[in-house]
Amino acid sequence: MGRAGVVVGGIGLAMIAATGVSNAYTYDGSDPSSTGCASGATTVESATVKNSRVTLGTIELRYSLACHTAWARLTLNQTQGACGNASAGWDCAHGFVTRNNDGRTYSCTIHQGETQCYTPMVYDKGMTSFAQAGIDNVLGYADTRTAAY
Repeated sequence: MGRAGVVVGGIGLAMIAATGVSNAYTYDGSDPSSTGCASGATTVESATVKNSRVTLGTIELRYSLACHTAWARLTLNQTQGACGNASAGWDCAHGFVTRNNDGRTYSCTIHQGETQCYTPMVYDKGMTSFAQAGIDNVLGYADTRTAAY
Protein backbone atom coordinates (compact mmCIF):
# COMPACT_ATOMS: atom_id res chain seq x y z
CA MET A 1 0.00 0.00 0.00
CA GLY A 2 2.82 2.40 0.83
CA ARG A 3 4.52 1.69 -2.49
CA ALA A 4 1.25 2.34 -4.40
CA GLY A 5 0.95 5.70 -2.65
CA VAL A 6 4.44 6.66 -3.81
CA VAL A 7 3.61 5.67 -7.39
CA VAL A 8 0.29 7.54 -7.36
CA GLY A 9 1.96 10.56 -5.74
CA GLY A 10 4.69 10.51 -8.37
CA ILE A 11 2.11 10.38 -11.15
CA GLY A 12 0.23 13.28 -9.54
CA LEU A 13 3.42 15.40 -9.43
CA ALA A 14 4.17 14.52 -13.04
CA MET A 15 0.65 15.61 -14.03
CA ILE A 16 1.06 18.91 -12.15
CA ALA A 17 4.41 19.55 -13.82
CA ALA A 18 2.98 18.71 -17.25
CA THR A 19 -0.03 20.94 -16.64
CA GLY A 20 2.24 23.85 -15.69
CA VAL A 21 4.13 23.58 -18.97
CA SER A 22 0.99 23.36 -21.07
CA ASN A 23 -0.60 26.30 -19.26
CA ALA A 24 2.47 28.41 -19.99
CA TYR A 25 1.63 28.18 -23.70
CA THR A 26 -1.86 29.60 -23.15
CA TYR A 27 -0.46 33.04 -24.02
CA ASP A 28 0.20 31.79 -27.57
CA GLY A 29 -2.01 33.81 -29.89
CA SER A 30 -3.08 36.30 -27.20
CA ASP A 31 -3.14 40.08 -27.55
CA PRO A 32 -0.27 41.75 -25.63
CA SER A 33 -2.40 44.78 -24.70
CA SER A 34 -5.54 43.01 -23.50
CA THR A 35 -3.54 40.54 -21.38
CA GLY A 36 -1.50 43.31 -19.76
CA CYS A 37 1.73 41.81 -21.09
CA ALA A 38 2.50 44.98 -23.08
CA SER A 39 2.80 46.94 -19.83
CA GLY A 40 6.49 47.12 -19.01
CA ALA A 41 7.53 45.29 -22.20
CA THR A 42 10.75 46.26 -23.95
CA THR A 43 12.12 46.10 -27.46
CA VAL A 44 14.85 43.45 -27.29
CA GLU A 45 15.75 43.40 -31.00
CA SER A 46 14.95 45.68 -33.92
CA ALA A 47 15.86 46.09 -37.57
CA THR A 48 15.38 48.73 -40.23
CA VAL A 49 13.15 47.50 -43.05
CA LYS A 50 14.63 48.68 -46.32
CA ASN A 51 15.25 47.64 -49.87
CA SER A 52 17.95 48.84 -52.25
CA ARG A 53 16.09 52.10 -52.85
CA VAL A 54 14.51 53.32 -49.60
CA THR A 55 13.93 52.73 -45.88
CA LEU A 56 10.31 51.66 -45.36
CA GLY A 57 10.00 51.17 -41.60
CA THR A 58 11.14 49.33 -38.49
CA ILE A 59 10.44 45.82 -37.22
CA GLU A 60 10.78 45.23 -33.47
CA LEU A 61 10.78 42.12 -31.32
CA ARG A 62 8.97 43.08 -28.12
CA TYR A 63 9.37 41.04 -24.92
CA SER A 64 7.43 40.89 -21.68
CA LEU A 65 9.48 39.65 -18.75
CA ALA A 66 6.31 39.46 -16.62
CA CYS A 67 4.54 37.13 -19.08
CA HIS A 68 7.62 35.56 -20.75
CA THR A 69 6.16 36.35 -24.15
CA ALA A 70 7.37 37.89 -27.40
CA TRP A 71 5.62 39.60 -30.29
CA ALA A 72 6.47 41.70 -33.33
CA ARG A 73 5.63 45.36 -33.87
CA LEU A 74 5.94 46.77 -37.38
CA THR A 75 5.96 50.54 -37.94
CA LEU A 76 6.00 52.11 -41.41
CA ASN A 77 7.66 55.43 -42.16
CA GLN A 78 4.63 56.44 -44.24
CA THR A 79 0.94 55.60 -44.09
CA GLN A 80 0.06 52.39 -45.90
CA GLY A 81 -1.42 53.18 -49.30
CA ALA A 82 -3.93 51.06 -51.20
CA CYS A 83 -2.98 47.41 -50.81
CA GLY A 84 -4.12 43.84 -50.66
CA ASN A 85 -6.07 43.55 -53.90
CA ALA A 86 -5.41 43.21 -57.61
CA SER A 87 -6.26 46.83 -58.40
CA ALA A 88 -3.73 48.09 -55.81
CA GLY A 89 -0.99 46.03 -57.43
CA TRP A 90 0.78 45.06 -54.20
CA ASP A 91 0.20 43.38 -50.88
CA CYS A 92 -0.27 45.14 -47.53
CA ALA A 93 2.69 45.25 -45.12
CA HIS A 94 2.93 42.31 -42.70
CA GLY A 95 4.75 41.69 -39.43
CA PHE A 96 5.52 38.21 -38.09
CA VAL A 97 6.78 36.68 -34.86
CA THR A 98 8.21 33.17 -34.94
CA ARG A 99 9.26 30.97 -32.02
CA ASN A 100 12.38 29.07 -33.08
CA ASN A 101 11.88 25.81 -31.19
CA ASP A 102 8.64 24.82 -32.95
CA GLY A 103 8.12 27.39 -35.70
CA ARG A 104 4.90 28.79 -34.16
CA THR A 105 4.21 32.00 -36.13
CA TYR A 106 1.67 34.80 -35.78
CA SER A 107 1.23 37.77 -38.08
CA CYS A 108 -0.34 41.20 -38.33
CA THR A 109 -1.26 43.37 -41.30
CA ILE A 110 -0.99 47.13 -41.78
CA HIS A 111 -4.07 48.10 -43.76
CA GLN A 112 -4.63 51.16 -45.93
CA GLY A 113 -4.42 54.38 -43.91
CA GLU A 114 -2.49 52.79 -41.02
CA THR A 115 1.18 52.92 -40.03
CA GLN A 116 1.56 50.21 -37.38
CA CYS A 117 0.52 46.72 -36.33
CA TYR A 118 1.58 44.19 -33.73
CA THR A 119 1.23 40.44 -33.73
CA PRO A 120 -0.30 38.12 -31.17
CA MET A 121 2.23 36.71 -28.67
CA VAL A 122 4.26 33.53 -28.42
CA TYR A 123 5.40 32.12 -25.08
CA ASP A 124 9.18 32.49 -25.01
CA LYS A 125 10.62 31.50 -21.61
CA GLY A 126 13.77 29.45 -22.14
CA MET A 127 13.33 29.68 -25.92
CA THR A 128 14.10 32.21 -28.64
CA SER A 129 11.95 34.01 -31.16
CA PHE A 130 12.45 36.55 -33.94
CA ALA A 131 10.40 39.23 -35.69
CA GLN A 132 10.13 39.65 -39.44
CA ALA A 133 8.56 42.16 -41.82
CA GLY A 134 7.43 41.90 -45.40
CA ILE A 135 6.59 45.16 -47.14
CA ASP A 136 5.51 45.34 -50.78
CA ASN A 137 4.56 48.74 -52.19
CA VAL A 138 5.22 51.24 -54.96
CA LEU A 139 8.75 51.73 -53.59
CA GLY A 140 9.59 48.03 -53.96
CA TYR A 141 9.69 44.92 -51.80
CA ALA A 142 11.58 44.51 -48.52
CA ASP A 143 11.85 41.44 -46.29
CA THR A 144 13.75 41.95 -43.03
CA ARG A 145 14.10 39.99 -39.82
CA THR A 146 15.55 40.73 -36.40
CA ALA A 147 18.09 38.69 -34.54
CA ALA A 148 16.59 36.07 -32.25
CA TYR A 149 16.10 36.69 -28.56
